Amino acid sequence: MLSLIEITCPHCGVQGQILLPPLGAIIVGPCPECGDMVAIYCGRALPLDREIMVSGTQSERRAHLLDVLGTFLKGRVERLFADRPDNKADEDPAGLDEFLFEDIEQELAASDAARIAPLSEAPRVPITKEEVDSFRNVDLKLLDNADYFRAVFK
Repeated sequence: MLSLIEITCPHCGVQGQILLPPLGAIIVGPCPECGDMVAIYCGRALPLDREIMVSGTQSERRAHLLDVLGTFLKGRVERLFADRPDNKADEDPAGLDEFLFEDIEQELAASDAARIAPLSEAPRVPITKEEVDSFRNVDLKLLDNADYFRAVFK
């Protein structure tokens, strides 16, 4: 099932929707509103330093991305173990994945920044030839236009 997630830019606060990336995927790119760089990982937009990501060496970009992702993951792991009773870990070490999954599900359900709207719940209406032609002749040519992009993803 394909899902949309709402992402909030950590730099300017603009919100947009993207298809939920595959588990573990890292998407790096500019915010369509402010142009600052973000890394989208686990349903979150993490702030990146634009100067490093655009002008840095490959080694500098790699180190910066690892630092940002490492900080995010360290916080998640610390929260995971801070919220998990020690006796539960001793009794059911294999249950750690289930505990983590429940934690993420609860967080997504409660978070305005990660609302999920399954595409399968949308009404299924066939795409008409006119819609395809309009997309090909109008929308496709406007994908690089920042104003058009903002209008679609706001």
